[in-house]
Amino acid sequence: MKHQPAKAKRKETVERRRAITREGIKRPRDTGATKEDIERKLATSATPKHTKGSAVVKLKVNSIRVAQEVFQWRTPQYNMIPSDDHIFEMAKAIQNTGALEPILVFPVADKYYVIDGHHRLAAYITAGWQGSIPARVFTGSLDEAMREALKLNIKNKLPMTTRDKTEAAWRLVKEGRPGEWPDSISETMKLTGVGKGTVNRMRSAWETLHNAQHSDPKTGEPPRDISWAQAQAKIKGNGEPQFNYDSWLEERAQNLAEDIVRAKLHLAKDIEVTALALEMLDPQLPEALMAHWAPPRPFDPDAVDEDELDEDGERLPF
Repeated sequence: MKHQPAKAKRKETVERRRAITREGIKRPRDTGATKEDIERKLATSATPKHTKGSAVVKLKVNSIRVAQEVFQWRTPQYNMIPSDDHIFEMAKAIQNTGALEPILVFPVADKYYVIDGHHRLAAYITAGWQGSIPARVFTGSLDEAMREALKLNIKNKLPMTTRDKTEAAWRLVKEGRPGEWPDSISETMKLTGVGKGTVNRMRSAWETLHNAQHSDPKTGEPPRDISWAQAQAKIKGNGEPQFNYDSWLEERAQNLAEDIVRAKLHLAKDIEVTALALEMLDPQLPEALMAHWAPPRPFDPDAVDEDELDEDGERLPF
């Protein structure tokens, strides 16, 4: 039996004991690659063949790439605190017990793009992992890989928000052209969880945006990076910029969320402390938030307001 050299053993121990904090969370750099970029690489580069099945391969971290626009279906900068907490817990697990379950990657030339496992990759980087990273290689097409990423995101332990799912459905619709949809309505519903009416409205909107008045004069195509909210506003405004309250509200909320993250305020860490702090800021704030988040009550014709009752709880005669 071979013994590990003392120097290597000490180095491994130091790496495994590195202190991990939420403030020290690191994420892999996004390459910014688009679907078109990856398609060009696939067309001009030889990609190594991999055996189909569930065999696990070992990859060096410098061979792994991230293309958020292609394989990440979550809305950027949303759900930031749960995402950080998820990475933090996995980084601690790596430090304590070693490698996590394999990530799923798509081979392009001599690199591998993450299909599923963005948070796990961030956890490896945060933990200062020095070893290879277990991975399974996806052997289907690029379109199949993109949809596999969506399927796995929907099932993930860190759930996709309603906004994520809506934008995912819109992305799928934008993959097609009027009358040429790569996914059926039922397939889009199954992949994203949105309703049939929403998919139909999105298709109709995408057809409208292909009209000359909405398309880019140079390409004859509508802008691919347009969001669902922007598309609706553009159509309603007939191409003229208009103030959109929902977009304004979302931008203000996003700025506040980023301020909270920058200030390293972990509001979900101790709900009791957070609740008390909000009450200290404004005694009316917790009640106002609860009223805002509460689902609307159905109309009840027999309901009676408190000011309509006497001291004994009987309804006043006037």
